[in-house]
Amino acid sequence: MSPRLRTALKLLLGLGLLAGLVWWLVPGGDELRAAFARAQLRPAWLGVCLLATFLATLFTSARWRLMAESMGGNRLPHIAYFHSLALTKILGQVSSAFVMDIVGRGVALRAAGSQRGLGHAITQAVLERVFDLVLPVMLLAWAVVVWRGGFTGAVAVGSFAGVCLLFAALAAVFLAPLTRLALRAYAAARALRARLRRVAVDDAELDPPVVDRRLAVQIGAYSLLRYLSAMLLFWSTAAGIGVDFTFFQIAAATPIGQFAGMLGFTPGALGIQEAGWVGGFKWVGADDAAIALFVLSSRLIMTASFAVLVLVSWPLLRRSRAAAPPLA
Repeated sequence: MSPRLRTALKLLLGLGLLAGLVWWLVPGGDELRAAFARAQLRPAWLGVCLLATFLATLFTSARWRLMAESMGGNRLPHIAYFHSLALTKILGQVSSAFVMDIVGRGVALRAAGSQRGLGHAITQAVLERVFDLVLPVMLLAWAVVVWRGGFTGAVAVGSFAGVCLLFAALAAVFLAPLTRLALRAYAAARALRARLRRVAVDDAELDPPVVDRRLAVQIGAYSLLRYLSAMLLFWSTAAGIGVDFTFFQIAAATPIGQFAGMLGFTPGALGIQEAGWVGGFKWVGADDAAIALFVLSSRLIMTASFAVLVLVSWPLLRRSRAAAPPLA
């Protein structure tokens, strides 16, 4: 089967999953039209969504730059990382997010002057996955405790802040060994896949990076800021179309939606990430019509927000390239 046909089939599967989810939530055309009739665009909240997209991209690209330079990458302006990240977020909607993190980002950075190869990109991508998995796991455990304990109001918000601070503290101790473990597991998975396919193993130089305590704290802080910005992005996206989720509902559903997005094998995790959102919001008692509106609108709104960032950052990237001295 050709790669294009495989991608097309995965795209159809994702669309089918999304359609099935919406039909399950609001069965019948009349109910779906009624749900959309309830939608109300709120420009102010959509502006917050754009700001949250900017912040999430800013913090994620800053973390990416910090990891790249600490692992021996040549210095590039922050705008190169910012623009590349926003661009690959759009391209990732029709491709594998992990492949875009490795190949797409690498190509974008080499166009901006990076001199590092595939192994460098893979190591960064695996390292990011470690940081992006630990915090959602902790917050999902928090959501279970809050849900079963019936905590509300200030207690829920205060305990949420406590978990975030705990993550920042644990980053200095546990994330370095977790990174080495994740890289070894990824290398073993690549080797097993190569044996099953009976092809030679490509040596991608997956050497564990030196993640000292100071670097782990810095990356942990960026990861925390990234996650909080992403949560604000999802919350403001919902509010921008007239869907009012509570703080607990968005805080409890976000880690599930994030996990589904990372595990999805369809282009952009289409249908699979939405299934995560549906499961998360149903668990905390959100309205079915509100969930349907969110899963149908969020991908379009967020992609449009990233498109704005790409258009705005492109002239700044060109200016930085023009001002940069030629490589020796």
